[in-house]
Amino acid sequence: MKRAILFVDDEPNVIDGLRRMLRNMRDRWEMYFAGSGEEALKILETTPIDVIVADMRMPQMDGATLLARVQERYPHVVRIMLTGHSDKEMTLRSTKSAHQFLAKPCDGETLRYTIERTCQLRELLRDEKLLQVVTGITVLPSLPSLYRELIREMEAPNASLKKIGEIVAQDMAMTAKVLQLVNSAFFGLPQRVTNPVQAVTLLGLNNLRPLVLYIHLFEAFETTPGSGRVIEALWEHSVAVGSLAREIARLEKADREVTDEALTAGLLHDIGKLLLLRLPDCCEKLKGLADREGDWSPADEYALIGTSHAELGAYLLGLWGIADTVVEAVAFHHQPGNSVADRFTVLTAVHVANGLVKEGDCSLQTVDLDYLRRLGLEQKVTRWAELCREIKGGQAR
Repeated sequence: MKRAILFVDDEPNVIDGLRRMLRNMRDRWEMYFAGSGEEALKILETTPIDVIVADMRMPQMDGATLLARVQERYPHVVRIMLTGHSDKEMTLRSTKSAHQFLAKPCDGETLRYTIERTCQLRELLRDEKLLQVVTGITVLPSLPSLYRELIREMEAPNASLKKIGEIVAQDMAMTAKVLQLVNSAFFGLPQRVTNPVQAVTLLGLNNLRPLVLYIHLFEAFETTPGSGRVIEALWEHSVAVGSLAREIARLEKADREVTDEALTAGLLHDIGKLLLLRLPDCCEKLKGLADREGDWSPADEYALIGTSHAELGAYLLGLWGIADTVVEAVAFHHQPGNSVADRFTVLTAVHVANGLVKEGDCSLQTVDLDYLRRLGLEQKVTRWAELCREIKGGQAR
């Protein structure tokens, strides 16, 4: 099935260039072109669109205003902004309405890859209602205590970037959002950043302060009676999995990039559960199914909505432009055998860490040994389990 892509730019030469540059995609995409925000909205009224790519600087209705209206009226549409480095103020204003930012001028290969990746990610979620909910998400809730701590630090006259980075690195929602921003083309970094502390440093206080204090890029989780246990347990588990995944990667002598990605993917592996907790139809049911640790099984999720938190989280992170390795680890952390890798990867570290942390005694009950055999790593799992017990023992002391 062809995907419908809408391109919006007020410069006729740019529109003509896009038509020529993307001519070879006509067998995969149904392409529409608009010369203004108003024209784009008229197309959206009559045509089902999957992805909109809009220029930031346009007269009458700029790209930020257009994407905000698209978000409000057509939340299922993926929103991509083309922006120049001189558009800082407008770019920051649109951080809650745009899924990704691409530098203008944008080369054809980058544009094709970004749109194709987005279209492929949509295959993770077949339910149109779920697609609409997840694509419409702008902000995910943070642990209330961490959110309050962040605000205090942000408002302090001598706010510390290091301390802010450490707070963000403990929270899956904050981590995902700062990585989305710092890896956008707006910052023009030569390589992808996966470490949340580094991401905060690169964003800097001048960018973070208005985003947090005025644009409200983050928000605290609104707890209800009985939800506190579930929420606290979810954050504790995610931080523990991230830490263990990083240490497993270090033990395997993985390079710095892989260890950073293992930490981040471990922290984010259950981010889909934040989405589930925002679905009114299943939130209370899942809380009722939670065990003493505040957790429920993927089987419970499939029974309720036909998918799991793994697919939900992977789709959202991919939509936000998070690294493919992190998205893969999130998507397959319960079913690593579905990946095509034939060696140790970030997914391996996260799957094993999740299984070991889940069991109180770091046992192998939920680790996929067939997957590890396929990779020739079965003999290493005992040492990884010992590492888990060493870390837990150190924390206990």
